[in-house]
Amino acid sequence: MQIKIVKLTDESLMRRACEMTTRGQSRMTLPKVYACKHSPIRTQMFWVEMLDIPTFASVHMVRHSVGVTHYVSSNREDRGGNGNADRNTPVSHAMLINAEALQNLAYKRLCGKAHIAVQRIMEEIKVQMFDVDEHLARTLVPLCVWRGGLCDELKPCGRNRGE
Repeated sequence: MQIKIVKLTDESLMRRACEMTTRGQSRMTLPKVYACKHSPIRTQMFWVEMLDIPTFASVHMVRHSVGVTHYVSSNREDRGGNGNADRNTPVSHAMLINAEALQNLAYKRLCGKAHIAVQRIMEEIKVQMFDVDEHLARTLVPLCVWRGGLCDELKPCGRNRGE
């Protein structure tokens, strides 16, 4: 497995989006906008490549559909597949994704209830994100961490023992 991330937009676009709503100069910073999750967070766009991940893990990631477009290599024989693909067959999966969608992805895919392989992929995305956007990387956490220990899973993983 290999994860590659490219940031496609910068803080100036986020600030411009803020200025459109406030009618004045914005002093908003990326750490603030990531923490408050206001709409300008969606101006921060990323290209994330997950190379050689199991098909089943790709299927888990593709379930996220808001703020993200997925591009997954096909296992079809007429598209280069060998006809023997199964749930563990490696695929390449890319996402054109905004910062809010990345946070939402992390909430579910860093959760202890997620498959361990999917947790590892999301952890590697977080590690790689530190090189691209450290402020966003710090907000990529399981939902229970973001919510101060509250879990909305029917059967919590037990990370927060107060459940």
